[in-house]
Order: sequence, then C-alpha cells, then structure tokens
Amino acid sequence: MNNDIIIRLERQEDYRTVENLVRESFWNVYRPGCLEHFVVKKLRDDPDFVPELDFVMEKDDRIIGHNVFVRTVIAADDGRKIPIMTMGPICIANEFKRQGYGRQLLAYSLEKAWEFACNALCFEGNIDFYGKWVCGRLFKRDQVSWPA
Repeated sequence: MNNDIIIRLERQEDYRTVENLVRESFWNVYRPGCLEHFVVKKLRDDPDFVPELDFVMEKDDRIIGHNVFVRTVIAADDGRKIPIMTMGPICIANEFKRQGYGRQLLAYSLEKAWEFACNALCFEGNIDFYGKWVCGRLFKRDQVSWPA
C-alpha cells in the first residue's frame, strides 16, 4: 500500500510541527476552529502520557500524521480501578487523507499498544473514522494479520 512512509516516535523538535498538523487537520471539523492541537500539547505534560506510544508518520521527510496514547482507568461499580489507555487524537495531513495513510498509522499504533501490554483501549474521536475496519480487527486480533 503506502510503503514510502516512516512511522517513528515523536521527538521534542517535532512538537510545533505536530501541533500545526493537528490544528490544520481538525480545523472547523467538529466546531468553528479546533482545540485538538492544544489537547496534544497538554497531554505531553500529563503524567499518564505514554511517550513510547507517541507516533509521527513521515513521507518524504515531512511529518504527515500523528497519534498518541494516554493511560487512564475505568472506575468499576464495585470500586475496582481497571487500567486502560485512550488513543487520540489521531490525524493525517489534509492532502493525504483518504489515501490509506490514516489506516496504516492506526494499524501500526494499535499493534505497538498491544505489544506495550495495553489490554483495553478507549478511542477518542469520531467512530465513523474507525468504523468496521478497527472493530473487526480488535475482535479478531489473533485471526488476522495487521498491515505494517
């Protein structure tokens, strides 16, 4: 599919570029303007931020995608705290949307989250983006091969 990309961990020198990418990707999507770029900036300083699962996607030495994970818990009715992670926001540069890059970043990110012992995941964002593709792979994870 899209073999001309690199997915790697975000570095501090990427922060401004990533925040601009996130802002452009979400601008006027859910409301006038957006705040997802501010969310990403604040997540990096949160103690539950998982830097080992903070990914950028590069194409031709340009960052075109980003995804991030944060630890959290579900407070069960019986008082238990069940550790999970949340994912997102995930984004792809506008000119590369609907070309398979988002799916590739998502698949890579989810695989790395599983390797990192993430046993439950809460998706942030629009379920229409994830759709049947993610749900089918999550429920049949051991029966499918994930794209690299």
